Amino acid sequence: MQSASSEPFERLAHRLKAVGFPEQAAQLDAVLQGVWTTSSELLGELGRVLLLIRRECRPRDAETKALLKICANEVRKAWPGFGWCYWWPW
Repeated sequence: MQSASSEPFERLAHRLKAVGFPEQAAQLDAVLQGVWTTSSELLGELGRVLLLIRRECRPRDAETKALLKICANEVRKAWPGFGWCYWWPW
């Protein structure tokens, strides 16, 4: 598995707070601060929160959309094909 970075998720949480979605940012922060047995488990939980953000945070500006794409690509490092069935088109 390629090494995934938590940095895009931290940027997304900060962005969500800035644009008025503090509850979703808190969910993302909670996963990032959690204790996980494997990196795949962590990325799966981050993916679950991304799906919630995608569904609940509307309207989304261009910067938030870009961060969501970057984060989805990080999740795909452990879970190939993540999100293609659930949130296309961006």
